[in-house]
Formats: sequence, C-alpha cells, structure tokens
Amino acid sequence: MAADKKDYFHIKELLDLGQLKTLFRSFSVVTGLDVGLFDFAGFEILVNRKDECICGAAKNCSFCRERLSYGGLMSSELGEPYICSCGCGLIMCFSPVMFKERLIGTITCGPALLWDADEMAKTEFLEKTRRMNLDVDVDKIFNSISSCDCINVTSAAQILFIIVNSITKEHSAFLEQRALITEQQATIAELIISRKSADGGAKNKENSSGYPLEKEKELISFVQSGSLDHSRIALNALLGEIFLFADGNMDTIRTRLFELIAFFSRAAVETGAPLSDINHITEGFYEIFSETADFERLCYLTKKAMEEFIQRVFINHGKKQLSDHLSRAVEYIRQKYDSDLTLQKVADAIFVSAFYLSHLFRNEMNTTFSDYVCRYRIAKAKDYLKNNKFMRIQEIAEKTGFNDPNYFAKSFKKLVGVTPKEYRSFF
Repeated sequence: MAADKKDYFHIKELLDLGQLKTLFRSFSVVTGLDVGLFDFAGFEILVNRKDECICGAAKNCSFCRERLSYGGLMSSELGEPYICSCGCGLIMCFSPVMFKERLIGTITCGPALLWDADEMAKTEFLEKTRRMNLDVDVDKIFNSISSCDCINVTSAAQILFIIVNSITKEHSAFLEQRALITEQQATIAELIISRKSADGGAKNKENSSGYPLEKEKELISFVQSGSLDHSRIALNALLGEIFLFADGNMDTIRTRLFELIAFFSRAAVETGAPLSDINHITEGFYEIFSETADFERLCYLTKKAMEEFIQRVFINHGKKQLSDHLSRAVEYIRQKYDSDLTLQKVADAIFVSAFYLSHLFRNEMNTTFSDYVCRYRIAKAKDYLKNNKFMRIQEIAEKTGFNDPNYFAKSFKKLVGVTPKEYRSFF
C-alpha cells in the first residue's frame, strides 16, 4: 500500500526535490552508485540511475518495495545507516527520512556487489531475478552493476545519512514551529470571535478595549506556580484580549507583550530562578521590535519565552512553598541528580513511601517524579553545554544522570526544542 498522502506531503516539504535531484546526481558521479528517495512503503519518489540498471528494469516491483520498506524501518530504529541485501540479492544502503520522530520515507544508495562478479555471483543474481519476470537482457544488466568494497559502501552510506539528517532536521524544526503557530493562531482567533460575540459585535472603546489586567494577573500566577497547561490557556486568552485592546495596532501590541515578558521575568526571579537564565531568555525575545515580525510571530515568541520561564520556575520552585518531605526529596534529587535515581530510592532516603512521595509531586508541584528529575537534569546539562565547550555530549549525558546518550538527546530536544549540539552552537 502506498504512503499516506500526509506523509507524501511532508516528504515534499521536508526535502526540496529540485535540490535533492542535483545532490543525487553529484552523489552518483562521485560514488558510482545509484541513489533514490522512496516513501515508507517503498514506492519511488525520486531516483538517479544508470541507463541500464536492475532497479529500473524491476520497475519498483513488490519484491523491491518489501526490501526498501524493511531497510527504511531498520535504519529508523537503529538511528543510523542500515546495509542489507535487496530483492535481487545485491547490497543496498538505507537512510531514514524522519518527521516528528516517525519514519515517512527512505533514501537509498546501491545496489552494489561486495564480491567479485564471477560466475557464482552471476548465477545467484539470475536465480533471484527470475521470479521478477524481467523483460530485459539480465546478463547485460549484471555486467553494469557497480562493484565496491565494504569500506566504500559504508562510507557512502555515512555520507548520505549525514546529508539527509542535516536537511530533514532543519526543515522539520521549521515545520514544527509553523504547526505550533497555526494551532495557536486558531485558538486565539476562536477566543477573539467569542469575545466579539459576547460584546454583541461592538467595536467601541467602552465595551471591548479595556486592558484585561485581571487576565494578566491570572496568567502571572500560573507562571509562578509552574503550571504549563493552565499558563498556555491563559496566555492565548490574554493574547486575544491584547489584540482587541490594541485594535490591530502593532506598536501597541509590541509594547504590551514586552511588558508581559518583564512580568514573567520578575515572577521567575521571585521563585529563585538564576538571573543569568532569565537574561538569556529575554535576549531571545528582542525580535518583537523587528518591523518584519507579524502578530503570529509575536504570539509564538511570547509563548516560547513564557514556557522557558516556567521551566526555570519549575526547577527553582521555592522551598517555602513545598512540604517538609517534598523539600527534602527535592534537595536529595539536586545532590544526587547525576546518579541512578528512582522514586523508591528517593522515598527511602527521606523515610516515606513511594506512593506518598509520588502524591506530593503531583499535588504540590503539578508534575510527576520522573518529569521533575528529567527537567532538573536537562537544566544542568544546559549549563555544561554553555560553559564546557570541549566536553563531549556523551560525557555530559553521563554527568547529568542519563546513562543512554540517545535518550538524553531525545529528552533534551523534547524539552528545549533543539538538540544538545544545536544548543551548544548558540553559545
């Protein structure tokens, strides 16, 4: 079955097919290998091949699609190039095309022979291709197959993997950001329509343009408590009110949003967040003064800044707001975050049950034990990335309690929005 239409759309957005065609052509010239882009089910999207080749003769038959789909799946699970035999018994290399941590396509190079093109190899090739009912001169095609050693094939696969990974990461981040903006704008638009309906459609200043101070105070209280879900809802409502209050005047909107970020900063500082962290967040918000930043972009920047503030509030929540048991658990985590921490181990250390401790985290900090530990470790990892430019990513993962570097990278990307390597490049 062919790929979902949405996946095909994502492939065409993630990868510039014109640029990819040029890349494929150059790759084939350098390596002597054919190269192609396929959807997750193994159907062709873009290929660069020799005039006489087995893949062209097979016409993307079911045997080929089965192996292409399998190779793409294996490469996505391993997170690296996967090399295996194709439907003809030849060697192919597979690199995954990922979107939102999901396989949507595969880029391949090959096929190739890793052994001498002798009679034994030819006999095996003829046997494998017989079931395909090819209407071509199979002997002639066999002679056109590239012969490579293992090192060359592996190197070609690594080059292709790095290129694909780089292209898809850059475009995937853009698409995810655009999807977030679209979702946020839809919510804000609904709130604006609802508010106008409640006001009877009036546009006069008396009914609809008073600045919503109470909504602003409500939002700040959610930020101070570290409640992300409630803060998102309150922020979208406030952004709609600000738009109505400003009557679409961008200068007024920018001023109000800048004031809002100042309130966020103060709220975060009051809960104990380091000034250096707060300054870093506000520095990234100065784009609001750019004339090219439209209302959608301003809303997205405000939401992003708010969530970063909440992360700092969450980690640096004042002990005075916590019960004695939870305060001791938090202190234990901060001292032992680089070791193997479990809910039971921390509960034993402060002489309470694991069930009770889990209840404290949910009720008093609106989170789970594992989420709190993960966020604290990520905060420490960010410090290492900023201040230790020669320390390897794997070493930072170990120093912050992540035994699995891949899990560290995924957790970091999920919470921060970029990979550890990309975060380090900012500094």
